[in-house]
Amino acid sequence: MPLLARLILLLALLVPAAPALAQAVAQHLFFEAVTDDVPADLPYEARQRLTERARDEIVPAVLRDGGIDLAGAATDLRMGGYQRRTNPSLHMAVTLGDGPADRLAAALAWVLDQDSVLVADFASADGATGYALVRFLVCFPGGTLTPDHAQRFFLAAAAVEDGLGGGYTAFGDTMLFLNLRGADGRPFSGLSDADFTAALGRAVATFPGAALAETGRADARLIERPSAAPSPTLAPLRARHAALVLQTRTPEPAR
Repeated sequence: MPLLARLILLLALLVPAAPALAQAVAQHLFFEAVTDDVPADLPYEARQRLTERARDEIVPAVLRDGGIDLAGAATDLRMGGYQRRTNPSLHMAVTLGDGPADRLAAALAWVLDQDSVLVADFASADGATGYALVRFLVCFPGGTLTPDHAQRFFLAAAAVEDGLGGGYTAFGDTMLFLNLRGADGRPFSGLSDADFTAALGRAVATFPGAALAETGRADARLIERPSAAPSPTLAPLRARHAALVLQTRTPEPAR
């Protein structure tokens, strides 16, 4: 069984049972809670605490605001990269149609002050987004990449080809790179799928323990942050998230 297919099976276990809805499929949303104004040298553990608090205190309220049953969504902590920076990230599995999933993504992007939220249907048979999986043939605690190791490969890949520094999502010991496209159909990386994969292959060749495990196509899209609140009731949630970010940026006074 292909590696991505095995990862999909694991992700499918996260999707709670939900009533059958027309056009509804298992959607996977990937997003961060760390904003651009959080210092890059802030310890990873502090950024993870911010992400966990956003997951526990804010994300459920965004779901309720969108009329989505909390029992029908599961949000877990992961690791991901965006614009050459590795951060804790969140992965939400929920059964929705494309329209509701995109609206939820827009709400999360606005509340959490993110440039965009990634939405993917990994089970789609007609995906138009090229992907590549990079697996690390070394042992990690719990079978999961460390932030340092993932960041070092992320930067190494971006050094080989600038277009590889856009982003990734980690699954255990594997990094998923998607050659995402804009509304005009052009890849954000500036690379064709073939060139995207070839560049990752060159990056892997320079990085001990890394292997290009699989390539293919998936159904994935970026939903950008809207300029205005999708719903007026989301404003207090955005303010709450801003307060959490401020707490994270401001160290507690010594006692």
